[in-house]
Amino acid sequence: MSSHLAVSIIAASGLLAAMPIALSADASKLETLRVTNACKYCDLTDAALSGADLRGADFQNANLVGANLSKADLSQRPMEKRTLSTNFESANLKKANLSEAKLNGANFQGAFLRETNLQGADLSNAEFGSANLKGANLKGATATGTKFDGAKLCNTVMPDGSVNDSGC
Repeated sequence: MSSHLAVSIIAASGLLAAMPIALSADASKLETLRVTNACKYCDLTDAALSGADLRGADFQNANLVGANLSKADLSQRPMEKRTLSTNFESANLKKANLSEAKLNGANFQGAFLRETNLQGADLSNAEFGSANLKGANLKGATATGTKFDGAKLCNTVMPDGSVNDSGC
């Protein structure tokens, strides 16, 4: 099914209002995300998810290149006796817009965040172990308790505005 046809079907069913999308995103995967809060290995290239409530979503190995997740709530989701963190493990977030997103407790282990916009995001207690943050912009982000152990920080603008070249 073509992306344009899939978007038309979603728009006709009234789901477009619940989750805005870009034409190049995989519409069937967006529907799965909307229903299950999981989108492992899916293609959400250039998806327009600005302001979406995606707390605790699972994006493991997902392709989110150029996706707009600005002001989205991707923080932890309290569930009964446990807390679910949004999972971006090994996800491709190259040039994604995560500015002002709520990402507290998110798992970015091994994620590809090259040239990603994280300005003003809440990264409290997030895990960036082995993530590639080359050229990423974290200026003004909240990074209390955030772990960058083993992350590649080449030409990365840190929350305080300094440039970190430790991983070049």
